[in-house]
Amino acid sequence: DTDTDTDTNTDTDTDTGSYEDDSEIGSVDGDLYINEFMASNSSTVQDAGGAYSDWIEIYNAGTQTVYLGGWTITDDFEDPDKHPLASSLSIEAGAFLLLFADDEQGGPECVGFKLSASGESIGLYRPDGTAVDTIVYGEMGTDIAFARIPDGSSTWEVTDSATPGSSNGR
Repeated sequence: DTDTDTDTNTDTDTDTGSYEDDSEIGSVDGDLYINEFMASNSSTVQDAGGAYSDWIEIYNAGTQTVYLGGWTITDDFEDPDKHPLASSLSIEAGAFLLLFADDEQGGPECVGFKLSASGESIGLYRPDGTAVDTIVYGEMGTDIAFARIPDGSSTWEVTDSATPGSSNGR
């Protein structure tokens, strides 16, 4: 920016604008994020059937509800259509959706694959096949989560204080 005032003080640039996150881990379109996940859940949160399944939390950082009919989620970037999300699923603005990776088709919040505690990938895709958010992660311990802190940021932290379905804080 060009400084157009006449004083000799140093000015602070207060422009607000968007920038492209060019990291290998991050949301491409800026509204939905893979926000937290756990690949080896033995006591953190139970699914509707009472099992301690692996889980993935999606966060809507946008200002509108997103309806997930036609969206897909995968643990294999070579197969982005691996699991179509139920048309009944939606995420309100500022809200979180918890998906259980239990390798079953038990309900709308269940996805047809498990997460590997030895490491793999997770991808969220729009109905047109565009990758919205992807992550490749390494080995994870039991009841240890990988979380964006704060929600939707590009900063990931390993934590034993998981917050499935709610804000990661800060």
